Amino acid sequence: MKRGLIRLVTAFSALVGIAYATMFIAATPPAWAPVALAVGANGIIVTLMALGAARRDTLPRSLTITFVALFVVSAGAFVTALLLPANEGANGPLLLGLPLRTAIVLYSVGVLPIAVLPFAYAFTFASSTLSEDDLVRVRAAHAAMRAKTDAANASALNVHNSGLPRT
Repeated sequence: MKRGLIRLVTAFSALVGIAYATMFIAATPPAWAPVALAVGANGIIVTLMALGAARRDTLPRSLTITFVALFVVSAGAFVTALLLPANEGANGPLLLGLPLRTAIVLYSVGVLPIAVLPFAYAFTFASSTLSEDDLVRVRAAHAAMRAKTDAANASALNVHNSGLPRT
């Protein structure tokens, strides 16, 4: 699972790099370059969220669906805003009080994830957190590490005190 997500991050990063390179090199950037940049940047963000949410090399189905939908909506919002005609102005179309392209991006990329992601993570909280067996292993590892550190500290203290004169 994580290998596949890392490959996706690499592919989306390459898409962003190609889009940037094309915009810098070409005298007039091709029409596909901003779209590729929008898709690649959104892909990187969503894939990194999926990497962060993956536990035990798996991603719960509900989060997979949520991340795919989030990618489609956010990348779609940017692509739509890029492809719509630039007719903002005094008489331009408004959506909930904002210019149309601004509203599409703001509501789709800003408001919608804030409303959806907390619930998606909450529904998977029990399966994503440490189980009782995991807690036992963590506590045992902590106790072993603490015992090792305490033994090393005691040994260092004995070596340090061995050169002192006794009174």
